[in-house]
Amino acid sequence: MKTTVFAVSAMLLAVSATVSAAQADGPRASSGTGWPGISQPAPHDTSADAPRYVWQEGYDHGGKWRGHWVLVQ
Repeated sequence: MKTTVFAVSAMLLAVSATVSAAQADGPRASSGTGWPGISQPAPHDTSADAPRYVWQEGYDHGGKWRGHWVLVQ
């Protein structure tokens, strides 16, 4: 009985120490990117003349479903 009470109290102490350390930083804004550990998004190529491939699915003339890559200019 003493062993069980000791084990449970040790677990509660460890959990409370972890939770209090996590709350010490305070809330962070979801749009904030200035804190360590977050990566900056990669710049996106928005040029209209850059060719790219797009996956398209649909029915063939024979009624068979197919998917394929299509070059978009």
